[in-house]
Amino acid sequence: MSDDALKRRNGRWTGFRRVEAEFLRPYRAVLALALVGMLAQSALVLPIPLLQGWVIDRLLASATLPPAFGPSPAGTIAQALGAMVACYLGRMALGWGVTATMSRVSLEVVRELTDALHRKLQRLAMNYFDRQQTGHVMARITGDVGSLLLFLNGGSLQLVSDLVLATGIWLVLLWLRWELGLAALVVVPLCVANHRLFSARVRTLSHRLRGEVAALYALLSERIPAVRVVRSFAKEEAELAELDDRIDAHRALGLAGMKATAWQGGLATLICGLGTSAVVVYGAVLAGRGRLTVGELLASCSLVAQLYSPITRLAGFQSMMAATLVAVDRITDLLDEPETISDRPKARRLRRPKGGLTYRGVTFAYRPGGRPVLDRVDLKVEPGMTVGLFGASGSGKSTLLALAPRIYDLDSDGGSILLDGRDVRSLGIADLRRAVALVPQQAMLFEGTFRSNLSYAAPDADPGRVRRALETADLATLVDSLPLGLDTPVGERGQTLSGGQRQRLALARALVADPAVLLLDDCTSALDAETEARIQSALRRHRPGRTSVIVSHKVSSVRDADLIVVLDAGRVAEQGTHDELVRLGGLYGDAYLRQTGVLMPAAARPGRNRRRPAPTA
Repeated sequence: MSDDALKRRNGRWTGFRRVEAEFLRPYRAVLALALVGMLAQSALVLPIPLLQGWVIDRLLASATLPPAFGPSPAGTIAQALGAMVACYLGRMALGWGVTATMSRVSLEVVRELTDALHRKLQRLAMNYFDRQQTGHVMARITGDVGSLLLFLNGGSLQLVSDLVLATGIWLVLLWLRWELGLAALVVVPLCVANHRLFSARVRTLSHRLRGEVAALYALLSERIPAVRVVRSFAKEEAELAELDDRIDAHRALGLAGMKATAWQGGLATLICGLGTSAVVVYGAVLAGRGRLTVGELLASCSLVAQLYSPITRLAGFQSMMAATLVAVDRITDLLDEPETISDRPKARRLRRPKGGLTYRGVTFAYRPGGRPVLDRVDLKVEPGMTVGLFGASGSGKSTLLALAPRIYDLDSDGGSILLDGRDVRSLGIADLRRAVALVPQQAMLFEGTFRSNLSYAAPDADPGRVRRALETADLATLVDSLPLGLDTPVGERGQTLSGGQRQRLALARALVADPAVLLLDDCTSALDAETEARIQSALRRHRPGRTSVIVSHKVSSVRDADLIVVLDAGRVAEQGTHDELVRLGGLYGDAYLRQTGVLMPAAARPGRNRRRPAPTA
């Protein structure tokens, strides 16, 4: 075998060895015991054809000899039949024990593997989810893990057992009549050639089929939640056509895989049939010459049939093995995905944070070498201050917020972000995110009730804190009017609520966590001006010491902030109070005039078209 071929073969088993080392190693003793039981179960097959042949020979002998010339064979035949029954009972008991053991082990391994995948997903940076479709991730956790479960539960030890059984049967054939043992090997080269002929194609089709399954998952996970949009534009037929195309592609690959497996299995059956016929013919010749008894001939035929059964099953095992190897490779690819955001070895604890937030020369791009979304941003937010981030879409406002709790992480040369004077990368992630809460514009709620969503970040929150959060988010009246109150279901992703209600519930959830820094990423965009004003007033009243950073493209949302920072193309273009920026007449002043409809002659606008450089933090 060439070095390249050897590397490819070893590479195909790398993922499997990884899974075995990390998840199967604790069960090696149990698996070894199950293997011994399966081998014993297989070994109990061997005496049965020999006993059957012996019984037939005794019966034929007793039929041809008068009773006076030999003892009655009834006792010995009964013993032989009893031995055969014992073999069958032993196989039944061992089969039950092995099946129960392997089912338990495989379910435990799958549980641990699924848990490891979920933990991995929770630790991966958002960049991973930005480039991966949800359906592809779901396919790895469900379909790929399911393939591994099927292999562990129904194929792994059986494959080993079949190989050992075939070897044992061949040795018994050699012992019974060495010529028959050699005759049985005539077709083995044909079996090997059949295996090599189809192995590469079956593996390739399995890999492509896994990709189609993931694409189908991705399509369904995207389209089902968007059913309202689909119906709004009367696109049902177009969506059905796209889904049909995916299903047809999946079906075509599945049929191609089944055809390859069927051809391989059919050829294996034909080859084994030829081998069985050769052994039977040769055995009949030996029996005709008196070198083989009828019972030995029948035992040989039975043994040969059992010898080729494992070889025939190898075609099915190959298809299962190919799918399993592809699934394991995809699983290990996810497990090996680098965790770019994690606690440093000596992460510092964060106790009683004050809420001071400082950005120093922050530069950030979502892709290495890509266009910077933020470019050397300097900003200082004192504890308890309310800061408004204002700017057009794409100016970097949301990114600036997401960097503070390390939803995304800065590169080593991308500047730094400090919380109370300490670099956020030096703090424990759990402590940091308890202190800095981000409320996104797209309110994501979970299936459950108002209560379960409110207590998500702080399960031990007392009822008083929950009530204050509801009042601050202007939800208390709504909850009080519901028959079930806090135990009212909100539906999947909060679909039973309006957009504004979802945003207010997401805000209340963050308030229940009681963070030192509250980052509001345009999370009141779906609210009317009156409700938004009430919420902002309640935020200042209920927690005057909390640091708040409010992102918005609406002047009304940030005008009362202590400091307004205007971003333009990833840079700080202006900053100051509302009155200062209006007088400046820059980007903020223009937006104020457009949004409020204030009429003011251009010549009378102070500082029109002037830009004041942003002060250094």
